[in-house]
Amino acid sequence: QSLTVLFLAPFLTYFMLLDGRDFVRKLLTLVPNNFFELALNLNHQIGFQMGGFIRARILESVIVSTLIWIGLLIVGFPYALSLSLFAGILNIVPYLGPIIGLAPALIIGFANGGGSAELTWILIIYLGAQLVDTVLIVPFVVAKIVDLHPVTVVLAVIVGSQIMGVLGMIISIPLFSVLKVSMIAIYKHLTDFRA
Repeated sequence: QSLTVLFLAPFLTYFMLLDGRDFVRKLLTLVPNNFFELALNLNHQIGFQMGGFIRARILESVIVSTLIWIGLLIVGFPYALSLSLFAGILNIVPYLGPIIGLAPALIIGFANGGGSAELTWILIIYLGAQLVDTVLIVPFVVAKIVDLHPVTVVLAVIVGSQIMGVLGMIISIPLFSVLKVSMIAIYKHLTDFRA
């Protein structure tokens, strides 16, 4: 199931991006006039939040990929750039992605007859990059870009994983971010309306 989500997600994302604007325009035509300004404002804010989230995840992948690349270069491991790019891309999928990203490096290490010291270094490099990602990048960099408290980001991922598994972990931060923006916009609209 997790692998199905991993392979289908890029295709679904592509078609959502392709048809997304037309869908939003059609949706906005259904909104009553007294809520049109709220809906338009909300659409803009959600788009801004989603853009921030995508930028944050790309930055996260680049940092993780760079850390792994530097580590593999230091120990003189072959295919350092390819392996680090692969690990960085799969890092987008929480928990499962880093494990899949590590697998090719371990396979190459075994195939080249690498001793236990080399394989240990590979594990240290990948685990070190994941530690930096989990402790620093996600709670502080990603949280700042999507304008959520670091604790909220961690809790959102935990709740998402409990409800929907791997898919829940992937969509939890943007979903919570959209909910936050929506609640603030609706609250402001209601208070302005009463005033």
